[in-house]
Amino acid sequence: NGMFKYQHVGDWYIVACPRAARPFDEEEQDQPYPDEYFASMVRLGGDLQAIASAFVSPGGQPLWLKVGIACGPLAGAVIGTLRSFYCLYGDTVNTAARMSKYAIRG
Repeated sequence: NGMFKYQHVGDWYIVACPRAARPFDEEEQDQPYPDEYFASMVRLGGDLQAIASAFVSPGGQPLWLKVGIACGPLAGAVIGTLRSFYCLYGDTVNTAARMSKYAIRG
């Protein structure tokens, strides 16, 4: 679906649209935000929930996950010197994390 997993923190993952993968592509960054990115993210969330629900834990409980989606500006930076990685920051990331925290399991 074209989305990118950028990092994981604890038991959650940050997934972003392809536009975030090309922050220095001025031509792309100057364009309006494509609606299909949001639709793809919603589909990805639903697909991941469906995949998780197809499995059960060793104790017989069905697996589940929560999804939080937010659109908006964010910042990214390469962090670290020994084990460098690209990290996303901003209110958009925080909003999605809060939405996931309080979402209904599914």
